[in-house]
Amino acid sequence: MLLHEALARCRHQEALEAARQHALVRRFTAGRRWARLAGYAARRAERARAAARAGVRVA
Repeated sequence: MLLHEALARCRHQEALEAARQHALVRRFTAGRRWARLAGYAARRAERARAAARAGVRVA
């Protein structure tokens, strides 16, 4: 029975490590996604400011 318990403990530890790694990757990916979205919003805001200065209405 001891061998089965050791195997179960080992698999559990591997699963925990995989979950930690997956969470780290998701945080990194989310950070890149938010950075890309912020860049898009900044470019759009700059276009809107330029259009407002030129007196052009932007939809």
